[in-house]
This record gives sequence, C-alpha cells and structure tokens, in this order.
Amino acid sequence: MKLKLPVGTFRAYLFDCDGTIADSMPLHYIAWKTVLAEWNCEYAEDLFYSWGGKPVRNIIADLNEIHGLDMPIDAVATKKEALYLEQLPQLKAIPEVLEHIQAEHGRIPFAVVSGSRRSRRFTHRDRLAGQIRYHRRRGRLHARQARPGCISVGCCKARRGARRLPCL
Repeated sequence: MKLKLPVGTFRAYLFDCDGTIADSMPLHYIAWKTVLAEWNCEYAEDLFYSWGGKPVRNIIADLNEIHGLDMPIDAVATKKEALYLEQLPQLKAIPEVLEHIQAEHGRIPFAVVSGSRRSRRFTHRDRLAGQIRYHRRRGRLHARQARPGCISVGCCKARRGARRLPCL
C-alpha cells in the first residue's frame, strides 16, 4: 500500500514517531488493558484511540472520574509505561511510511520531531537512523496541539538550515 501525501512539492518530511513511523498504538492499548484490569477498569478501544496523545496521568484521572475509582495515578502511570516498554521488541514500523522513507532517502531530507524518549531507540533499531535526522520536543504535547518552534527547528535541521521552504 502506498502512503498518501498531500499534493505539493516539499523540501523535507517531518515525522512524529509514535503512531506515525512506529505502529505503537496496539502495544499501548495492551499495556493499558493489562494495568487497568487490576482495577476492574474498562477502557474501550474507541475511547483509547479518541484520547490519542492525551497525557497518561490525565487519562488515569479521567478514568477514575468516569468509573468512580481511586486508582493511584503515579503508580498506575509507572506500571503502564513499564508494561509498554516490555513490549518494545515487538514494535514495528508502519509499512507504508517505511516504504516511503526508503524510496525517498537521498532525494529529500527527513526528520523525527518527537516528544518520545523512545523514538531515537526505535529509529536506530530499525536502521532508519542514517535516513532520518532526529529532533526531540521538550515536554509532552497533546496530539491535537502543535508547537511551532519545534516544527521550525525540525524543518531547518532536516533541510540543513534552508529556510522558508515547505515541509510536510
């Protein structure tokens, strides 16, 4: 399957890692279901996907409110992250994105612009490090938010300092 991109000419491609290059969402959901089962807490898959990018501690607080629970936020967050990290060896690249990166390598620069501490490990493990530059955002962002400075820095780094040219 071919990756569908917007029409236009771009000078660089910027990627997030979780859910964009790496098919991490199923592994996150397994970790959530495992940790929440200890509290008999339901977390429907459609709600999980609709809350994509929401900070972990906010998810736990919201689930506490929805279900009338008193799960310890820090302990549940720590355990969820540990369960996710145990599954990292199973993490795979999204085939269409990987195909696009490999096909366009050398023709156009790429950068990972991510808040995830895991993104560099993933790109190195999957031998993408030589094809993609890396720029980490400071702090966590909600999926629907954008931090223009981060994108600008990532775009400039991907294009080796070229400015005012479109990035995707």
